[in-house]
Order: sequence, then C-alpha cells, then structure tokens
Amino acid sequence: MSSPISSSAPNEPSSKGIWPSVASYIVPPFTASVAIVFVFRDMVAKSAEQLGQFVPSMTFREGVKRGVKAAPTVGAIVGTQMILQNMVEKALVGDKPSLSSKFASSAIVGTASAPVLAVFNGQTMGRGVRESLRKFSPRQGLAIAVQETAFVIGISASDQLATKMRKKFGDTKAVDYTATFVAGAAGSLAGHPANTALTRWQAGLTVDHFSQLMWGAARKARAIGCFAVLYKFGKETLTPAVQSSKQ
Repeated sequence: MSSPISSSAPNEPSSKGIWPSVASYIVPPFTASVAIVFVFRDMVAKSAEQLGQFVPSMTFREGVKRGVKAAPTVGAIVGTQMILQNMVEKALVGDKPSLSSKFASSAIVGTASAPVLAVFNGQTMGRGVRESLRKFSPRQGLAIAVQETAFVIGISASDQLATKMRKKFGDTKAVDYTATFVAGAAGSLAGHPANTALTRWQAGLTVDHFSQLMWGAARKARAIGCFAVLYKFGKETLTPAVQSSKQ
C-alpha cells in the first residue's frame, strides 16, 4: 500500500525546534492512520467481493470503529515505506530518482514490508494480527511485491493525465485533488489482481479464473482514491506548521 503522494527526504534538524526535524517521520504515518478510518468500509467490502461473498452490512459508525482498529497498522506501513523507499532510492541512484528506480525501490520495500501489509489485508477480512502472520507465506509476499510495483506503475501512468488536467483546467486545488484521486485509483487498479490473489490465498482459496482477479476492483479504487485525497489534505494541513517553525 505504497503512499499515493510523493514524499520528500526527511527534514534536516533545525535549531529552532524539534518539530521540523521529526515532522517528516510523524506526519505521514499519523495522516495515513486518520485517512484509513474513513475508507475502511470500502476495504472490507472489496475483500468480501474478492472472496465471492456478500458485502456485509455495516453502518458508517461500525466502519469507523473497524477503521480505528486498523489505523495503527496503516500508520506503521506508510511510515515504514516512506522512510525505507527514500533510503532505497538514494542507495540505488543517489539524489536523482528515475522511473526505473521507483519500480525497483517499490518492489524492494514492498517485499520488506510484506508481513505488515499481509496483516492489514487480513484485517479487512476480520482476521487478527497473529492469524495473518501465522498463515503468511512466500507466495503472499510475492503477491504483495507485485502489487506494490504495479501500484507505482499505475501512479506513474496517471501522473501524465494529471499533468494534462492541470494544463487544461488550471493548477487549482480542485484540479489538484481530482488528479490525486485519479492517481490513487489508477494505482489501485494496476495492483488489484495481485491483491485479489493475496486475499484469496489468505482465506485458503485459489484463483480459479482470470476474471476473479478484478473482483472488488471498483470498491478498492474508490477507497484508495479517497485515501489519497485525505492523505494529501492532511499533509498539506500540517505542513504550514512545519514551515512556520523554521522561520
């Protein structure tokens, strides 16, 4: 579940306070934790559809309660991925990341964070942390690595559309957030087949035909698109506090 929004390198320590030097480690996981709460209902629904089950009836309040339980896992995922991806890209190509380096770093980070990602996906099916870890397997890890790499490919392709949207409709907040939603949804769709395989394997099922791989795709695309928008809004809301503390 790579972050749909790019991250800059961690801020250098500042003599004007601790916050500027730690914000880049705190803001992403905190914002991701909050954002997932409001889209968790769709994540539960996509897992049910991937398993060929009826979507469970769930009120908004129930969805929020389950989202709150999943929030620490999502915060840990995003926080770890943001830090690791930056470190891996720098190790691969220094300060000039390329598209190929993003693919490579996403595969590496996806593989490294596979157990945590498996736990989160298990939570969308009502499974506990121990159960998800106990049933974690190498092929689940491979599915997650493919999912994360495909996610970046989808994001990269949709970035071209976002650039065209800004040129045609103007670089406004509305256009910017629409482009963010499109990027998140496109990335989700690109990685969805691997996510479906992961979900079915975690439930002890097999993938019987190709069409199964896109079950629940619309639900997940909407969830990740909204997550991307909420995540971006949260980061932009907290950023002024970081900048002002440096002045």
